[in-house]
Amino acid sequence: MEKIINQSDVNYFLSQIEGTFPNFVAGVVCDNDGFMIGAKVPQNFHIHENAMALSAIAGNRDFINDSRFMKVKRDLNGQENIKLFMLLEK
Repeated sequence: MEKIINQSDVNYFLSQIEGTFPNFVAGVVCDNDGFMIGAKVPQNFHIHENAMALSAIAGNRDFINDSRFMKVKRDLNGQENIKLFMLLEK
């Protein structure tokens, strides 16, 4: 049986990432269809969560054209159905 995660687990995970990377700006966790599981995005941020989720699942297509940020995509599990997308300041 698969483990079910809740919003507080995802928020804690993203807070841990923010604490690890001092240049962390925003991040989303989504499934392989682009449906968001959780997000940590500053209020009134010019890049929307949906664009970050699409960038997480897109192959070579880029939905975010802002050279101030480094984009990091990672698979969070072995089946490659949970994705992490982060924006880090350069």
